[in-house]
Amino acid sequence: MIYLLDKNAQIVPIENKKTVNLILQHNFIVLAYPVQFSNVPFMVRDFIKIHSDIWKNKKIFCVATMGIFSGDGAGCSARLLKRYGAKIVGGLHLRMPDSVCDVKLLKKSINKNQEIINMTDRKIEKCAEKIKCNTYPKDGNVIKLRKIK
Repeated sequence: MIYLLDKNAQIVPIENKKTVNLILQHNFIVLAYPVQFSNVPFMVRDFIKIHSDIWKNKKIFCVATMGIFSGDGAGCSARLLKRYGAKIVGGLHLRMPDSVCDVKLLKKSINKNQEIINMTDRKIEKCAEKIKCNTYPKDGNVIKLRKIK
């Protein structure tokens, strides 16, 4: 998706030592991760918390991939990032083949997995076109970021 929006964009894993400096240099960040148990993976959550000072005033688009159920995948990171001053522009849930292969219910044929990937590719392309027109998808609860009183 990122290359559909910006051919010069960089994809950087959070384990990369240069990631924090790269985030500091950019105003728009796409944060993507696989949903784990309907939530942000611990590794991603820890990265956001440990580097809480880098998110202020950054525009962030959250992308969560999932096998069957995303829960509130994009919204989970959105609420956390907002706590640190980020401006959440939207979120996207993408279905992908499940990586948990020891559960019979989750196993799919190669053809079915390819079909899932093809459908996701089409969703990404449509999303990128909308974003180019400044319309961001709001999958998950990324738009429900009000404080509870």
